[in-house]
Amino acid sequence: MLRMTQHRCIIRDCHALADHVKRDRECALIENPATSRIETRSGTVGAVEHAIAILHCLSGSPEPLGINEIARRIGLHKSSISRLVATLVAARLVERDTASARIKLGPGLVLLAAPVLAELHIKDLVRPALEDLAVRSGETASYNMWDGREAVTIEQVPGPGAVRIFSEPGRRDPGHCTACGKILLAHEPEDVIEAHCAGALERFNERTITDPAALRLELATSRQRGYALNFGELDSEISAISAVSHDAQGKVVGSITVTVPSYRFTQERQEDLIAMVVETARRVSRRRD
Repeated sequence: MLRMTQHRCIIRDCHALADHVKRDRECALIENPATSRIETRSGTVGAVEHAIAILHCLSGSPEPLGINEIARRIGLHKSSISRLVATLVAARLVERDTASARIKLGPGLVLLAAPVLAELHIKDLVRPALEDLAVRSGETASYNMWDGREAVTIEQVPGPGAVRIFSEPGRRDPGHCTACGKILLAHEPEDVIEAHCAGALERFNERTITDPAALRLELATSRQRGYALNFGELDSEISAISAVSHDAQGKVVGSITVTVPSYRFTQERQEDLIAMVVETARRVSRRRD
């Protein structure tokens, strides 16, 4: 009964978001009638895109953000951000920090995600597999998913030999310089891969792949062999191996990753860990069948 009531509240507040789309369009046309267009060329609705951008912005920040900072990062006027945030607060998708009045993600997201998480069997399938992998490898094991732009850590288990926790839940990893990012991006449609390769490939150190042609080759190699490697390309002290897992229909839904201090990432160690990671990813996929 409680869950049904909560879902009704979310549906009611989603209707409020739809009303906000109309208000935001009217306000945008007043502010800039020459350039304000809610419906974009791709057929998407601008106000909804802006609300999603706010959620992505907050998800990628370790700390709550103020309205001005959100507006700066997204590139919208703070008045538009304030209206959108008010609607998201009403839907409990975001909330205001009681001490600072800054904005952070809200508990309504958990309610919306609950059916998806249950379908993915994170607790009864992925978590035990990660625990087993962490014990056998001695390193931090994690489960990652692609959010359209980056790999996001959903679950992680530190191994007994882990020096530090590398992949805390919620962490976002770029697609061009991390093992989980590369293997997940490698299984995206060709147009997504091309758009990613054509975009800004930020250099973090001398090992980071910043050449589009080199990245395309790396992704093709990773997809063909079934796993991706990271040789300190984001952080020179951190290396990793990642392999994809599939659902019952054969669709890639996530990746199993082991993160290792670079000084322990020897050739012999790589071979052992590759076998463990690939086997764990296949085992998780088989149990979903």
